[in-house]
Amino acid sequence: MSELKLSFWELHRTKILAIVLIAIIVGSIGTVLLVISQQQQKTTLQVFHAGSLTEPFSEYAAIYTEVHPTIVIDNEAYGSSEAIRQITELLRPADLLGSADYKLIKTMMMNKEIPDMPGVNYSSWYIIFSLNEMIIAYKPTNNPPYLNNITSGDTPWYEILNRTDVTFGRADPWQDPCGYRALMVWGLADHFYNLSQVQDPQDINQSFYNKDPIMGYTGAGATVIKAKEVDMVASLEAGEIDYLFIYRSVAVQHSFGFIELDDHMNLANITLELYYNQVKVHRISPLVPGQKSSDIKAETIQYGLTIPNNAPHLEEAIEYVKFILGYPGMLVEMGQPPYYPAFASNITKIPAAIQPYCIAYPYA
Repeated sequence: MSELKLSFWELHRTKILAIVLIAIIVGSIGTVLLVISQQQQKTTLQVFHAGSLTEPFSEYAAIYTEVHPTIVIDNEAYGSSEAIRQITELLRPADLLGSADYKLIKTMMMNKEIPDMPGVNYSSWYIIFSLNEMIIAYKPTNNPPYLNNITSGDTPWYEILNRTDVTFGRADPWQDPCGYRALMVWGLADHFYNLSQVQDPQDINQSFYNKDPIMGYTGAGATVIKAKEVDMVASLEAGEIDYLFIYRSVAVQHSFGFIELDDHMNLANITLELYYNQVKVHRISPLVPGQKSSDIKAETIQYGLTIPNNAPHLEEAIEYVKFILGYPGMLVEMGQPPYYPAFASNITKIPAAIQPYCIAYPYA
């Protein structure tokens, strides 16, 4: 009778399969533990910022995290006032705040105490790091009405925007500085061109509101109002509106055409600050019933940033701010003029590591 010889595989198949299975499981567990460990080692910086800072802050974050792989930057865009309310009213932890109006940091953060931290306000300083300019944007491929009339100078822009076969957009002045700056532009135009034939520069030309829902208007060409300027960008892209009061940088970033305004109303010329100051506008929300802030006078558009005093990751936030201030060329590419060096509200109060990037504000 012949002897049956079994191969090594046949003799030990069960054991080999068990060993392989154990190795796979152990390897998988190791990989999962490694990923979890790497994730646990990463630090997430929470950034709240103005909608008009979306593009530059996205670029800053992408470059910074590529160089610093242990840092994750979570950007959230709002109207500047709403961005600050995320911190001061909703009590969300934040490592950095970027505002399209630096004075909102002063009025909404530096004067408000942090709960459970007696005597400590949300911010002790701010840095003014860039300028911007109000323009009237349009999308060329939408062929907006009367564009040739405006660009040729045949008909003033404010007359065109008042026509019922033209629709323009503006942001909510309670939620977004771009919203109250649209009102400032019109008020300054009223003063500069003497549209309403009055001497009081604070009397905004009533024609601005002739097609405005806040006055109850629902007819043709009604003004479109949304929470923040980036929401209005979508309306312009979609052809919901013909023209839009917006920042020059946003128009550049989205390849919009735009109509430049005289320096006396574009809020971009710091030497005309006292002229701008003659106009004061209301910050009444047309979108959120009953919500309003105190009246505000027209001023040059200047962006600010700060690190809240209760920032969860202070040292990492300081390093990130150093990076932003150290590369102003990014803002230039985005159509937004930077200050370099930046201006500090108080050099002695900002973190020592940031001080070399700043000088005292010369227009105080």
